[in-house]
Amino acid sequence: MEELRDIKGFVEVPDESFFYLIVSAIGVALLLALLVGLVLWLRKPKRKSKRLSPKELAKLELQKIDFSNTKEAVYSFSENAQVISPNHPALLELLPKLEEYKFKKEVPELSSEDIEKMKSIIKELSS
Repeated sequence: MEELRDIKGFVEVPDESFFYLIVSAIGVALLLALLVGLVLWLRKPKRKSKRLSPKELAKLELQKIDFSNTKEAVYSFSENAQVISPNHPALLELLPKLEEYKFKKEVPELSSEDIEKMKSIIKELSS
């Protein structure tokens, strides 16, 4: 048994595999959390700004008419009211009367009767 004397005692080998396992598990968990967050963020519906239709824009413009400026009021009313309802009977009756306010350099003030008719048509078209 003399030949067995060359066997040495146990040598301690540093084992860092548990540390690597823990670091790998944390890394995988963080990566998984990042991917889940990314998927949820991408799937979230984006709020789109609502585009108004031409009729909705015309209704807004009709409600903003300033009747103190005759020419602008008549042009704006004629254009926007026809966009909303081109065959409205009261509108078809009023438009020829408003022509006298459109094409002259200096126009008289709108009559209170015409203003009331315009306001009533605006009210009908806006509802």
